[in-house]
Amino acid sequence: MTTMKIAIPSMGETLESFLSNNLGHAPFIIIYDDETKDYVSCSNIGFRTQDGSGLKAVEIILQNKADILLTLEIGRKAYSGLLKEHINVQILNSGSTVRSAINNFLKKIGT
Repeated sequence: MTTMKIAIPSMGETLESFLSNNLGHAPFIIIYDDETKDYVSCSNIGFRTQDGSGLKAVEIILQNKADILLTLEIGRKAYSGLLKEHINVQILNSGSTVRSAINNFLKKIGT
């Protein structure tokens, strides 16, 4: 199995934090490493801005070399920016904690 880095927009800095409803306006982006089970919490500097907030989040995801984004909602520009960089974008259908979203995703893909 190949290692994956999973990016998740979050309201807080831990795996127990709730998902943010919107990628660009998430206060934090959590990057979870499936192999080591470690994570880093990155402050999203764009979360208070109106225009371009999603692109700021995309920069964080790319800088941290994430492979997959799990999100409830994503803007058009951010979505196309991630697709261009071959990042797998998974739209979630319900909110929960970051840990729960990761576990459900990993179960779904059979790891």
